[in-house]
Amino acid sequence: MSFGERLKELRNEKKMTQSDVGKIINVSKASVSLYEKNERTPDQDSIKKLARYFNVSTDFLLGVTDVRSKPEQIDISDSKNDTIMTFEGRPIPPEDLEIIKRLLRGGKHDD
Repeated sequence: MSFGERLKELRNEKKMTQSDVGKIINVSKASVSLYEKNERTPDQDSIKKLARYFNVSTDFLLGVTDVRSKPEQIDISDSKNDTIMTFEGRPIPPEDLEIIKRLLRGGKHDD
């Protein structure tokens, strides 16, 4: 799917007009119409603003992927006690999680 098709689809999902979308990125209704017809492409900042507004990744908006957003990433080195890590549906014991962290750091010990 092209950028223009994606933009139009997202706009219609939110029941927005082309003017509404234009206000988000400070362009005219005519510009949004050209974007949707793939006759013009917005600048990178506008693409980022649109992706944030519609809560999708820029890759989705540009038609690179069909996945609307990136999966949430969790940095296990910063995981708190209220985060339960699992493997195949079973909780990972804290001592095993420490071994996994050490392996991911390349065998380095915490200092």
